[in-house]
This record gives sequence, C-alpha cells and structure tokens, in this order.
Amino acid sequence: MCSLFVDFIVFLFMLTKSQSQLLELIKAGLWRKPLDLTLFDSGQVDWYEILSLCDQQTVTGLVTDALSTMPKELRPPKSIFFQFIKKTSEIEKENRLLYDVIPNLICEFKKDGITPIVLKGQGVGLCYPNPYRRTSGDVDLLVGFRLEDYDTAKRTIERLGGKIGEKTKDYRKHAEYTLRDIIVELHGDIQLTICKNFDNHFHEWMIKCLSKEENVRKKSVDSLYIEMPPCRFDAIFIFAHAMNHYLTSGLGLRQICDWMCYLSKNNDKIDLNQLKQDVEFLGLTKLWKYFASLAVDGLGMNKELIPMYDVKFSVHSGRLLHHIFSTGNFGYLQRKKQIYRGNILVKKTKTLYGQLFVYWDNLWLFPTETFYCFNHFIIKGFKDLYRRT
Repeated sequence: MCSLFVDFIVFLFMLTKSQSQLLELIKAGLWRKPLDLTLFDSGQVDWYEILSLCDQQTVTGLVTDALSTMPKELRPPKSIFFQFIKKTSEIEKENRLLYDVIPNLICEFKKDGITPIVLKGQGVGLCYPNPYRRTSGDVDLLVGFRLEDYDTAKRTIERLGGKIGEKTKDYRKHAEYTLRDIIVELHGDIQLTICKNFDNHFHEWMIKCLSKEENVRKKSVDSLYIEMPPCRFDAIFIFAHAMNHYLTSGLGLRQICDWMCYLSKNNDKIDLNQLKQDVEFLGLTKLWKYFASLAVDGLGMNKELIPMYDVKFSVHSGRLLHHIFSTGNFGYLQRKKQIYRGNILVKKTKTLYGQLFVYWDNLWLFPTETFYCFNHFIIKGFKDLYRRT
C-alpha cells in the first residue's frame, strides 16, 4: 500500500517533457556534463516553451552554454537559437556593468567610513562556471547593524545620485535605490521568515558570524575586489534566503543553482560539522534534506559535495520541482497576476488570493513552517494597511 501511494505521488508530480529537457540542459551548463541526447533526438522539442521556462526560472545563460555543446542537428532552429544568444549577451553585459560598478561603489562607501558586504548576487555569481552568464538581479549590500551606519550609507548613495525606491522601509533598515539603472538595496539588518526556531536564533547567530572584520572575505573581479561574508554565514544564508522565498512567495531554479554552486565551489573551505550544527540550530534540517535530495537527484549535483543528503527524501523531488515551476523565480508567475495600482485594499486582497495557492502547495511537506509563514504574512499585511491608512 505504501509503495502504491509513493508511486501515485511520483505520478501526480511528473514533469512535462519541456521541464525535463530544461533540467537536463541546466545540469550540462552547471556541471559541464555531456547531455543526455536521447531527450532531444525525437524531434519533439518545444524550444519556445523551453525559452519561456528559462525566462521564468532565470537560467538562460546556463542553458545557452549547454546548447553550444549539442550537435548542430539537435540545436534549436536558428531563429530561436539567436534569441538564446541575444538574451545571454544581455546577461553578460549586465554582469560586466555590475562587476564594474560594485567595487567602485564600495570605495565610495569606504570614504564615508562604511565597508559594505555583498550579499548573494554577484558574490555567488563568482562560484559559477562562467560568472557572467548567471542572470543578475539587484545589488544587495549589508552596511552594518548600527542605525548610524545605515543612515550614513543612505546619504552616501544619495550623494552619488541614487534615487530612493518604493520598497524602502526604514523601520526594517532596508532601503532601495536606483543608481545608473541598477537597483541597489541597503541592508542594516536581515529579516527572513521561515520558522519560529529560525526567527528566534538567526539574528544572534548572524551577528556572531559577521562580528569579526577578519572573517570578511575578499574576492577579485578582474583587477578590483568585493567584500563577501565568511563561508560559515553564506553557506546558511544563501539557502535560508531561498527557503524564505520558497515558503512565502516562490522559488526559482536559479536560486537553487546559486546554493549548489556555492557549496560546490567552497566545499574545501566549509567546516561541514559546523554547518550541520548551524542547520540544526536554526531549525533548517528538514528543509535542507529535502532540497539536498532535489539538488542531487533532480539537478545532478555530486552528493559528496552536499552535507546531509539522504536518498529517502528523493521521492519528493518531483513535488518540489512542481512548486518551483508553478511559481517561477521570486514568484515571477504569481507577481504577473498582482495589481500594482489602485486601492490598497483591493491590491492586498488580490495578493492574498494568489498567495493562498502557494501556502496550500507547501502545506503537505512543510506544515509547521507553512502555518508559521502564513500567520506572519497575515500580520504583516494588516501592519502595512495600518501604516498606509
């Protein structure tokens, strides 16, 4: 009976052909492994659908790398292949701009006594086989935990011509700016919502990890440097940030790729025993094991490079992937349905309706975390309404 139930679950969350082909292309792009060409030699490849999935999951650069290794007769038609190349060229251009802007921006902060640390994004991009082909996003900078450091950082970026954005919430020490067409987010704190245990311990743990300046790592980009958090912090934070989005809005394959690439690239620098202790201390063990199985069994990561991999969790990889494909990167598909203008109450109601499906989907594997996040979502929604009325 148990076996039949497992078979039913696997069947229920089977991937479409295009989704399976996309995963194969991502594996080849990430790990430089030969493609399983049997998935593509039948002629039944919907390249338009795969291109659309790449946009939703922000993995176009990785897929373009994989396509270049395919026999010419199996590649997409020229018109579609050129779209992949064009989009990848734009990704590379954006990354080159960011890797030029960030070190110089940090130099400006240092003039005012602030040494920001680059969170996620371009720092994680350096762990990819080709950093310039990771789809970039906002520039996230941790400017310190003191309110005066946060206020100084805001003045610095305004001095440089940064325009403040709507997502700025000073009560959370979070400010968004547009500078040279780049979104820069300043963080005077980091707040994530995953579970009660995480909320109770993360802030204290984070300050402990980042309190010593010598723990900050410098990574070179061409002839310039960017400051990044210590491995102990990043190995947890990159995963926790992804789980925050998985549980509250939506998660994309790029975020999973970020986590995998980071663990793979820094495996020799991470204290695995300390990592296991931190995962357990922060209440992330269950989530970690589920997504470790997805990384290995769904996305081809070497199981020796990811601690706490347990094959028993592999049966649920299909369900996790179903959720990821249903929401898109950072809830891309859900955000397309949201209303951004008009009555605040109507907007909040529309958002709530869409989010219910996200929470319902998560409930079956992560009931405790889902109820916790849903409760937090409702309370936060009422607080936002109160502040705007």
